[in-house]
Amino acid sequence: MKNAITIVLVFFLISSMFSQEKEELVIFKNSKNWKREIIKFPIDWAPKLTITGFEELLFSPKWKDNKSDDFWSLLIGWKVNTAFALSLRDIEHNLHSYFDGLMKPNHWAQKFPQPIIHLRKNTFGFYGTMTFFDGFHTGKVITVNILGEQKFDKRFHKSIITFRLSPKSFHHRIWKNLTSIKLKKDKFNLIDLDSTWGKEALRFPARNMNYRGTGEVRFPPKGWIKPKHDNFWSYTYAWSINIDREIPEKELEIDLVKYFNSLNRINMNDVENKHYSSATVTKTKQNKSTIFYKGKVNIYDRFATKKMIALNILIESYYCKEKQKTVILFKFSPKDFNHKTWGMLGKIKLHTDSCE
Repeated sequence: MKNAITIVLVFFLISSMFSQEKEELVIFKNSKNWKREIIKFPIDWAPKLTITGFEELLFSPKWKDNKSDDFWSLLIGWKVNTAFALSLRDIEHNLHSYFDGLMKPNHWAQKFPQPIIHLRKNTFGFYGTMTFFDGFHTGKVITVNILGEQKFDKRFHKSIITFRLSPKSFHHRIWKNLTSIKLKKDKFNLIDLDSTWGKEALRFPARNMNYRGTGEVRFPPKGWIKPKHDNFWSYTYAWSINIDREIPEKELEIDLVKYFNSLNRINMNDVENKHYSSATVTKTKQNKSTIFYKGKVNIYDRFATKKMIALNILIESYYCKEKQKTVILFKFSPKDFNHKTWGMLGKIKLHTDSCE
């Protein structure tokens, strides 16, 4: 229990040093500039929904035209609050409740069949069909094919469920348009790790660091705050910042001192403080767009041991030419570089689209 409280305290202290971004009501990267609509859950016309959050809809240009290939071709995205990934049965129930309520009332008929939905799991998520009364355009019962996917974030208790709908068969060219629209990249999601790793999303500028951009801290699932565990003080940290130049070793050293001093609430001018951080960083190699560094930082561990400790560091700095920014990946651990903990840290990579 004490360790759990300590971890929560550390997360709070880290996040409190940075301004937090309010949740954007965006799910898709609307690359085709389709008509867009946002609806927040719960909604009065669908009282049987069991979800809260919001949805985003993207409509193909001629989705209202029953003579067009675009007819009833659209994307629906739900971002919902949930402690667990929704089961396929839960998804079916909520989709049924949504479309049943959506068609009431309409000017075509007062009585009409309820939606019939059949979904099945596949490698990428789920697929299936939905037969429902079209109370918007035709006043007839129609069937659409569905491609769906769910991405659950355990850390933040959120799930994104996407539906791509069209009456056309999966071989029709409309599906190329539907599947070409991707989820909007989370600008705070820089490191390619699963949801078992703890996460903090950060925004620059931060204390004494005047960069502009975002950051992400990820902590291993177990042991990072336990002094006897191999993962003690072993974690990773990424920045995406508005720097279109090489960051010299000395600047990285100063930034690390600023970061750890702020974590320990030490004023940068208080150089006589016995808990004041220090850092050394050395460039080890460089290729066309990436610079690699190695180093060490001495910090005060006020969360577990109440002592000064030394963390070894590996740094990868990526220059994103088109966006004129830099993405930096830090890896920390008090363990020697030949320890197995560095085998775990060495596998950590940035997302392939981190430069976007």
